[in-house]
Amino acid sequence: MVDLCDAYRAFAERVALVDGGYLRRLLRAGPVVFEGAQGVLLDEWRGFHPYTTWSTTTFANAETLLAEAGETAIRLGVVRCYLTRHGPGPFVTEDPTLEFPEPHNRHGTWQGAFRIGHPDAVALGYAVEVAGGVDGVALTHLDAAARRPLRLCRAYQADGRLLARIAPGSARDLRWQERLTGTLLRARPVYDESVSSASSASSASSAAAPASASSAPGPEEWPGIFEEVLGAPVILRSYGPTAAGKREVAPDRGAGISFGKYSGNL
Repeated sequence: MVDLCDAYRAFAERVALVDGGYLRRLLRAGPVVFEGAQGVLLDEWRGFHPYTTWSTTTFANAETLLAEAGETAIRLGVVRCYLTRHGPGPFVTEDPTLEFPEPHNRHGTWQGAFRIGHPDAVALGYAVEVAGGVDGVALTHLDAAARRPLRLCRAYQADGRLLARIAPGSARDLRWQERLTGTLLRARPVYDESVSSASSASSASSAAAPASASSAPGPEEWPGIFEEVLGAPVILRSYGPTAAGKREVAPDRGAGISFGKYSGNL
């Protein structure tokens, strides 16, 4: 009981109770960031059930607060140039040969294995759609594309058919999400072998052919490819973990910035 009281006391010392006008005043005072805790594909209602978190990870919560304050925000989708997942669940483009060590993302007894895979236009397109779209994209880990060739998955082979889009189900329909999960667990990637420059094309080949360093897009080519896939401009590029590795072209609108993560945890 003493430990519990100490924890509550420490919490109370760090958290201030505010009135209903606090957020509006904060938004008018300067830039405010609403950051999603986990990836959209882990959302409790839109993620691949049951391999999800029990919270809403889309823009919904931030937009509720902004609406109460009478404001809007830039909707920024954050995504690596490769995909990751902690633990079990669908990961169609997973490639165990990709080695991009991340000091803060390792195998954990609770989370499970840290898995890495190639960019997936199908999964990312679904994430953007169920999140309601984005105004811009922050594309990170572009330095990794210079170290290992990455491939773009344009479609899946699933249950004898070609799947180029994941159709969202009705809101809060976990049975639909669970059926979707079953389909994705059986799916195999179809990679676009024509992607070798900033202008991507739609021809594709099977998952069996390996990528070559000479044909794979480089760090400066991936932003254009992601813009085409996600239907939004890449307004922030990250080539490393420090501020020196960031290049920003930010839009000038909205009182705040709402971040939705699309891969970080896939």
